[in-house]
Amino acid sequence: MKRLFTTTALVASVAFATAAYAAADDAKNAPSEASPAQQQDAQPSLETPGEMLSDVTAKADGDVLAMRNNVAVMSSNAISAADVIGAAVVGPDGKEIGTVDDLVFNKDKSIDRVIIADGKMFGFGGKNVAIDFEGASITSDQNDERMVRIGMTDQALEEVAEFDKAPLEESDGKLATSYIGRDVAFATEDEGTGEISDLILDRNGTVKYAVIEYGGMLEMNENRVAIDFEGLEAAPAGEPLNLAMTLDQLREQPSFFYSEDEASKDDKM
Repeated sequence: MKRLFTTTALVASVAFATAAYAAADDAKNAPSEASPAQQQDAQPSLETPGEMLSDVTAKADGDVLAMRNNVAVMSSNAISAADVIGAAVVGPDGKEIGTVDDLVFNKDKSIDRVIIADGKMFGFGGKNVAIDFEGASITSDQNDERMVRIGMTDQALEEVAEFDKAPLEESDGKLATSYIGRDVAFATEDEGTGEISDLILDRNGTVKYAVIEYGGMLEMNENRVAIDFEGLEAAPAGEPLNLAMTLDQLREQPSFFYSEDEASKDDKM
């Protein structure tokens, strides 16, 4: 299932570093040692609150979603995990030095580390490295494409030890990619399955909602809803996650959109 997405969905940058790629960030990310004081100072913050949604009657979960007319719209303060994975990673000089390979979650389902493919792939010394989430600033380029800035140069990134995410792939729920693309089984077995197409996170990088797509085929059009992440039941890696909702209950949920512009084009508005 393809995730429907418009480039106008993300009109404002969402930043998580308290300084704009200053020397303190470089020290935090680089393999050289950083003092405890530096690490404590580098707490995530929102630099640009973005535009407020119009005609909003109610908001949900700290501006992650805005609800109106039985529609759920992603806030400019929220993060789409699927949009961050694959995004370009640039250093303090603006040079692209890699791409986001994956996101590592801690036990509270908040981003702990960002896995970066260092840009020298295709058999030419490429590797994956992992940096602390606090050292990453998620923003957008001039074309409204997601981009991640870090306070490390290409050379500094090369000196970071290679990160093996294979053990995390074998564990359940440690990676963003262990959810995205995964089947979801409904409460009644004969009603088929849906698929997680995205995870919606708050400004602190904590997963709040799973975007589930279902329908298509006999239902003609694919449907998309955002379900409280806590409503998904754990399952062994590779197996469908269980959702304690019937297909009829899922149909009653507000349709999910990435932007008001996308929602306004839908017949349900």
